[in-house]
Amino acid sequence: MMPINVPATNGHDSWSTPGTSRAINVTTARADVEALCAKHKTSISAIETLPNGAGTRVVMTNPDDAATMRKAFGKAVIEGKVEREHWAAARK
Repeated sequence: MMPINVPATNGHDSWSTPGTSRAINVTTARADVEALCAKHKTSISAIETLPNGAGTRVVMTNPDDAATMRKAFGKAVIEGKVEREHWAAARK
């Protein structure tokens, strides 16, 4: 039996249509990213150095912290896709 009158989001609008990403790519060195996040009292969920010294990818624990840090990083934010190292290659 097929359900009827179920909205396209299955009733979970908040997670079905996510807002701004918590991930931020910046041209800033990892240590400086960690220091700036500590200064702004924001919490990091994950962090990795981008290949070839291109910068750092940082994932904040919540969207509010991500918005705060996007403002703090300013012009250092890298727009668009970045090259990342595959996790298996990083372990070697």
